Amino acid sequence: MNNAIHQTCACPCGESTFEVNAKPIARFTCHCEICQSLYKKPSANFTVVLAKDVKMLQAGSIQFKKYRLPPALKRGVCSFCNRPVIGFLRIAPFLKLAFIASSRYPEQGALPDNQGHIFYHRRVADVNDSLPKFEGYLSSEWAVTKAIMSGLFR
Repeated sequence: MNNAIHQTCACPCGESTFEVNAKPIARFTCHCEICQSLYKKPSANFTVVLAKDVKMLQAGSIQFKKYRLPPALKRGVCSFCNRPVIGFLRIAPFLKLAFIASSRYPEQGALPDNQGHIFYHRRVADVNDSLPKFEGYLSSEWAVTKAIMSGLFR
């Protein structure tokens, strides 16, 4: 894995764009019902970076919405193609994270390895790979939190 990513990311239609200039913190595949509904797929793969390392280029074309009670990820969907683009989560006054749909990166080889499947208890079908499978809310949240904390301090 390359340590830094300097890429311009976009939704499938190209109307919602942003730049990422960051060292990735973590990467997971999510099987939660919100991701299934937004992505219209059995799961969604996302990469986490510090929000300060993201520069929104076409922020006006992204509609943000929270799908559950706080603390909740504010998920952004392109106003034109209605596809998920990026989400933001404030962890603390000094720490805000960006959750980026991994498919939005043009250079996939620069992304970190997938660290596992979260909310696996919500899966539509079993996944046959060697990645860890985290079932349940607490187990999934703990896996992501642990990976983020490890990524922040490496």
